[in-house]
Amino acid sequence: MEIRRITGVSGELRALEEINEEAIPECERNTLADLMASGAEVYCIDVEGEPAGFIVTRSWRNIMYLAYLAVRADLRSCGIGGRVIRELIRRYPDRQVIVEYEAPDERRADNTLPLRRKNFYLRNGFYETGWYTYYDGTEFEIGCSREDYDPQEFGDFTDWLSGIVSDHIPHPYRKTEAGLRNEPDKEKDLQRMKGQAGGK
Repeated sequence: MEIRRITGVSGELRALEEINEEAIPECERNTLADLMASGAEVYCIDVEGEPAGFIVTRSWRNIMYLAYLAVRADLRSCGIGGRVIRELIRRYPDRQVIVEYEAPDERRADNTLPLRRKNFYLRNGFYETGWYTYYDGTEFEIGCSREDYDPQEFGDFTDWLSGIVSDHIPHPYRKTEAGLRNEPDKEKDLQRMKGQAGGK
């Protein structure tokens, strides 16, 4: 397996866009070309010389933010995603590698997929932080590659990112013992995000 950065439009990028369309929900999806134009870094995951998937990252100060991870449908559950995550963490031992995954919710009728995604990241080197974000009508948990997660720095990162991607406006928060946000602006977030497509 090889992880290579993509720097321009190519046949390889077109192959990754096909994976993007198949793997990423429309409400969360951006074209890889648009992400690159906004400063994100797109990496091709090569397996036996063929594009098997991609990751998209954003680097800022001490943050290495994993915005997207996608693997081709016929190659899922083969351990590729886990190997990629572990390699990303290995490459940046002195930085906070941050990921957001959909928060499991026991009130949901089917909680299987969010639990599976969370366990995937925890199994491959991420720690729970106890912090959350909310956008695109979905609550996300924040995972970090280090136990000493710095919420202030990630909050500063989201402010910086909102200046680049105008519809990405999360506000990291912790929950009260009742399971509710301890910040008063969830409804404000909902109103601001209503009808907007996601972006990272």
